[in-house]
Amino acid sequence: MSLADSIFIFTLALIIFGPKKLPEMARQLGKLVGEFRRASNEFKFQIEEELRQAEQRERKEASAPAEPSILPPKTDAPAPTEPAPLTVNPAAGAEPRNTLSASQEEVLPAHFAQTAEKPHA
Repeated sequence: MSLADSIFIFTLALIIFGPKKLPEMARQLGKLVGEFRRASNEFKFQIEEELRQAEQRERKEASAPAEPSILPPKTDAPAPTEPAPLTVNPAAGAEPRNTLSASQEEVLPAHFAQTAEKPHA
């Protein structure tokens, strides 16, 4: 907009609104422009803040180690053994029962080992 256009608009506004109302309207227009600038700056700041936070999250995710697996960690524990086969104990009247190997007896607590040794009645 050129200087001549601005002068024409000013004189037209002066004729339409008069010399008493023109300064009041200019103040209101100035306030509106100021509020618009403030709102646009605030919006711009919020957008920049969101972008900054997103970049920080991306950097943090990139630097963080991979998420742990759902599976439990591998251990060097021995594979589970099969249950002891049923054997016939001639002292118990040919009643089948489980017999324990020496390694299994070492693992069991004393009271379980004692009950395992007794024949079933």
